[in-house]
Amino acid sequence: MLWSARLPSPEPAPRTVDVVLFDTKAPETKLPDAQPEPSKAEPPLVEIPPMPDLPPVKLADSPVAAPPAADATPAPAAASAPAAAASPPPPPPTPLAKAAPSTPPKLFEECAEDSDRHMIADVYRLTAGNQSVFDMRRRKPIKRVCLAQLDIAPRPFREGFPGLGSTVEWFGLDIRFTVNIAETATWEVMLLADDGAVLSIDDENVIDNDGIHAPTPVATSIKLEKGLRNFRVRYFQGPGPDLALMLAWKKPGAADYSYLPRSLIGRPPASMLAQLQPKE
Repeated sequence: MLWSARLPSPEPAPRTVDVVLFDTKAPETKLPDAQPEPSKAEPPLVEIPPMPDLPPVKLADSPVAAPPAADATPAPAAASAPAAAASPPPPPPTPLAKAAPSTPPKLFEECAEDSDRHMIADVYRLTAGNQSVFDMRRRKPIKRVCLAQLDIAPRPFREGFPGLGSTVEWFGLDIRFTVNIAETATWEVMLLADDGAVLSIDDENVIDNDGIHAPTPVATSIKLEKGLRNFRVRYFQGPGPDLALMLAWKKPGAADYSYLPRSLIGRPPASMLAQLQPKE
């Protein structure tokens, strides 16, 4: 027979518990650094430039009345330096001579051998109603005159031609001359006329400004070879009293027209004029 005894259950060993406490803090909000209050900029100091050295001021001596003398005998005056002799006044200006009234040069003159008018023109008498410079071909010239330049701006024409009296309208001019071209180039040539005119160079018509009309310019470009070129301008005047005949050119690269220099203009060869003898 076995005996059993119940032993009491052992007591559990005490347990150690570690407790950790967490301090939960709210995140700190970082405020922006306070900006320092801007200081007011002081205006810059204006530097005053130093005053320039002024020349000494010379004051004119003002007359001062002398005190009355104590006795009748005046004291001798101090010797003063002799005054500089005054320069003589300049001579009066010479009066300008009155300019004599200038007489405008005549457009047409007799052709003298030593004349500087190198443009030779044969004058034709036309009838009322002619409409073209080519009407001169059926007529003979009645006079030969010379011109210095084709620079007749629009104007009344009342002087007529030497030896022809009152021929101031319904006439024609056949003008011949040479031009010495310095170098081969393309020129712009302009012919203004009242009434009609035609320009020919070396027997080729280059500008046709024919017909009855008010002052009208016509221009063209033409290549001119170096050397003497034969120019011919046929012009006619219809009803008066106004007329105009201007020949000008524009050099290569130039902006404005200019008249043909008189130094380049020469008289035409005799062979060109032999067929245009004035009517006796």
